[in-house]
Amino acid sequence: MRSLSRRSLLQAALAAAAMSAAGTVLTVKRTDPGASSGKALASVKTRADGTFSFTDAPSVEGDAKYTVSYAGDATRLAGSGSHTVTVSRAATTLSLNNNGKVYSYGADVKFTAHLGTTYKNRTVEIWANPYGGDKPNKLLKTGTVDSSGNISATVDMTRDTDVTAVFKGDARYAPRTVKSTGYAKVKVSTAVTKNYKKAAIGSHSYYWFHKSTSPVVTTTMTYYPGRKQRLELEVYYNGKWYATDGSPQYFALGSNGKSAVSLGAPGESGIKARVRAAYINNSSGDNVNSNTYSDWKYLYFSN
Repeated sequence: MRSLSRRSLLQAALAAAAMSAAGTVLTVKRTDPGASSGKALASVKTRADGTFSFTDAPSVEGDAKYTVSYAGDATRLAGSGSHTVTVSRAATTLSLNNNGKVYSYGADVKFTAHLGTTYKNRTVEIWANPYGGDKPNKLLKTGTVDSSGNISATVDMTRDTDVTAVFKGDARYAPRTVKSTGYAKVKVSTAVTKNYKKAAIGSHSYYWFHKSTSPVVTTTMTYYPGRKQRLELEVYYNGKWYATDGSPQYFALGSNGKSAVSLGAPGESGIKARVRAAYINNSSGDNVNSNTYSDWKYLYFSN
């Protein structure tokens, strides 16, 4: 047994000398999963040396057995021979866009699958499996591809999501599945309170505090069970920004997605500082979103 493509050329020879006469008519039958009782093919004739050949295109995958028979005549006995080949379905192409791209939280992203050549089945399924065990794999769309071989479905990117396109195959083309992973940021923002005014220093707008006042920074972030925000605090010295001792730190979010942190009062005037919050994949307690940073908020401590 040997593996051949669907349009393989089966060549056989009968060794019997009685069949060596040119033009001897032989009957051919194929037995396969699509024709278990056998399908008669066109008869063939032997060449002068007793050999013959024919071409066939099985329509299903699996073992195809070819039986060649001679009916016999007044001077020659009947006879037959067989040969089996394994017919493999052809591979088609299937692709899905947007793999590895990162999107803002809640973005509506169109994922498009492209299906190559097939026999009869032109149907593709598109599935979405968001990260996290609480949301199962969901069928977004199933349908026939358009004249260009495309079909699309829209994903609401609130989490990192595995999107899968599935072609289930047909009689001549094998099934195919491809995956594309899209990544989603979280929503994150910070609010600063306890300042007595806002005013620009250079190119930045600063929250102004008395040196004895402790700023309160409230982070609002997309909630997920067990999630923590990372708060970064830096001070300005000799023309550069430096992280303060203990920065960054992680703080748990409440079920409302909020976390309020008091930074402490420096007790000195003339200090410039800046603060921002971030979600860090895995380090923030889960892996269902992609790294996201809020804007820096600038603080100044006066007398």
